Amino acid sequence: MSQEVAGYDSDSGLPSSVVEGLQTIKAGIVSTALMLFIFLAAESESGFKLGVPAAIAKFVRMPGDLYLGFSVFVFIGIVVWPLLFAAIEDKFKVLPGSGDIAVRGVMFSLLLWLAFLGLGSTGMQLESSALLVLYLAFSFLAHVGYGYSLGVFYGRFTR
Repeated sequence: MSQEVAGYDSDSGLPSSVVEGLQTIKAGIVSTALMLFIFLAAESESGFKLGVPAAIAKFVRMPGDLYLGFSVFVFIGIVVWPLLFAAIEDKFKVLPGSGDIAVRGVMFSLLLWLAFLGLGSTGMQLESSALLVLYLAFSFLAHVGYGYSLGVFYGRFTR
């Protein structure tokens, strides 16, 4: 029985599902790097702290541990969300305009953005409505960029 019939990748000799998972994680690395860049640009341009690591550390019941919060953020962005996207991206095909995998990535990221607003934004104290608008705009842009790049690179790396 050949390796292709047995479900192994002909180049690496690994099971094809493992190869696809590693390629999906590679897409997560690129997408998380883009999201971090947008968050850093937002913080430097607007003067407020998005506080993502602090919010995640608080969420995992370790308030004040920013290194843990950042590590969890990166792990989830690189591993968890991309693998979840790979598992459910075909479910988005029923929505209008979702023939493109990048559009499905954006749809997925909009769900993440809504969760981010609900969980990550609690306790934020912004001094003005202008800062609130900037916060919403930059967090939206970061999530859409993440989803778009996740869809594009997932499609490129796995197909």
